Amino acid sequence: WCQPGAHADDNNETWSCKTLGPRSYGVSTKGFPSLYCFSVLRTVGYEVGLMKAQHDKGAGIFGCDATSLLTADGSITIGEYKSIQFPGAPITVSIDHTAGNTLLFVNAWNAVVGANIWRNHTFILKVDPDAVLIPDRVRWHVQPHVGNKMYVVNCPIGDMMYGALEVYSYYAIKEWSMRGKDCAHPNNWGEDKYMTICMDFLGVARVHDTAIVADNLCLGSDCGNGGAAAFHPYKDVGQWL
Repeated sequence: WCQPGAHADDNNETWSCKTLGPRSYGVSTKGFPSLYCFSVLRTVGYEVGLMKAQHDKGAGIFGCDATSLLTADGSITIGEYKSIQFPGAPITVSIDHTAGNTLLFVNAWNAVVGANIWRNHTFILKVDPDAVLIPDRVRWHVQPHVGNKMYVVNCPIGDMMYGALEVYSYYAIKEWSMRGKDCAHPNNWGEDKYMTICMDFLGVARVHDTAIVADNLCLGSDCGNGGAAAFHPYKDVGQWL
């Protein structure tokens, strides 16, 4: 993310921020393509313990090229990661009888976009704290889609993206950052329904990949599945690890 003008950290050289060439495919420090992963979690409760255990093992989202924790109306620190705060919002009952949390996650996504870390990476992943993520397997699944404006539809039930693992390309989130405000966002939708409908509205291409996540809320979760990149839900630290 370039800011025009003089930069003290570059001998006060003046940056024009003009494009000098084609965009690269992200800052890959742990594998290609690069992944920016984040989780939204509560500041108290089992999610904190889960995330601490993942951090201590360098597992889950902490195995991605960049990682963020997001919290509403409060902050936590896990290792070297201080959470990005965003405004909370009421949780209702959705039309699908799940959590109606669209407004909460619109606020979270605005915070993600505002932090600008996503701009340095090829794919952006929103991962539930109780989802067991294996970043290298995500790379297997998404590598054919590098450079495309796409998101992953991971469940055939409702033909939508289930929220345990949400996968977006850089160009998908770039589109949301510019035009996401135009998407309908009733708070009686779950956030995954909102993002599915919003991505479609924004003209982001669907990539159907039901094998990317083994989810007991969709087709079932089998930890012996060697192709799945995430498993859900595992709320106990012992089960997760």
